[in-house]
Amino acid sequence: MDIRQLRYFIAIAEEGQITAAAKRLNMAQPPLSQQLKQMEEELGTPLVERSGKRIELTEAGHSLYKQAVNIVHQMEEAIAEVKETGEGIRGTLSIGVSALSAYFLPEQIRLFQQKYPLITYKVWKGDTQLLTQWLERRVIEVAVVRLPHSLPNCTTIPMEEEPFVLIVPTASSYATADQIHMSEIAALPLIMPSTPGLGIYDLLVKEFERLGAAPHVICECPDISLTVNLVAAQVGCSIVPRSAWETHRSEQIRGIEITGTSIQSAAAVVWQSGRHLSKAAKRFIGMFS
Repeated sequence: MDIRQLRYFIAIAEEGQITAAAKRLNMAQPPLSQQLKQMEEELGTPLVERSGKRIELTEAGHSLYKQAVNIVHQMEEAIAEVKETGEGIRGTLSIGVSALSAYFLPEQIRLFQQKYPLITYKVWKGDTQLLTQWLERRVIEVAVVRLPHSLPNCTTIPMEEEPFVLIVPTASSYATADQIHMSEIAALPLIMPSTPGLGIYDLLVKEFERLGAAPHVICECPDISLTVNLVAAQVGCSIVPRSAWETHRSEQIRGIEITGTSIQSAAAVVWQSGRHLSKAAKRFIGMFS
C-alpha cells in the first residue's frame, strides 16, 4: 500500500460515496473501486460496508482512516521541511474560529505573520459542531474557541478571562442604565449567543438557575454579528463577552455592566491531542504557551 492509495481511501472515507470520492480525486469511479478492492485484499479485511450508494467504514476502516490521515500529513510536512530555505518556515496554516472568538484572531495572525512571512492561511468560521468535524477531518489543525467548549479529545490553552455585558437597543428603557443585576435580566426578551448543549448557553442557563430565575429566551443565535443586528433591530437583548461587544459597537445598541454574578468567559486555542501538527501549527500554538 502506498501514499497514493492512502489518499484515495481518505477521500472515500470522508465523502461516504465512491462516486463523490472519484469526483473529488478527478478520476473515474471504476479505477477507484478497484483500488479499494486491492487495499482490502492486501489487508485481508473489509474496510467498508455498502448500503445502497452510501458506504460506511468498518472498524478496520476507521482504524486505517485515522492512520492514513496522520501518515499523509506527516508526508506533507516532511516535504515542506525539505523545501524550506533559510528564509523561514513555509506552508499553509488552517485555523478554525467560533463567532464569539473571531475578534481574537486577526491580531494574532498579524503578529504571527511578522515572524513567519512565508506562511499562508486558511481561516474557517463555524460553531462547535463544525469545528469538531473540521479538526477530526484535518480540515483545520488549530481552532480558536470560546470557553467552556465541548470539543472532544482536545488540548486547550485558555486566554485571559473577561466579564459578560448585556447589550440592549438604544430605544430600550434600560439603555440609560450603567448596571443591571443578572436576575433582572431573566425577565427580558433574550437572544442567547449560542445554542443548547454548547458552552456559553449552558453557562448562562446554569447561572440563572443558581439565582432562581428562568431566562425568557426568544431566540438562539450562534453568530455574534447577527446577534448584534437583531438587538439593533429591537428584537431583544443579549448577554455577550465584553470583547464581542467592543468589537461590534453600534450607535443602535448599548452595553451595560452586569452585577450579581461572577461568571466570566475566555477565548482559547485548541487542537486535537495526539495528532500530528505541522511546523506552522506548532509555532502558532507556541505563541500562547
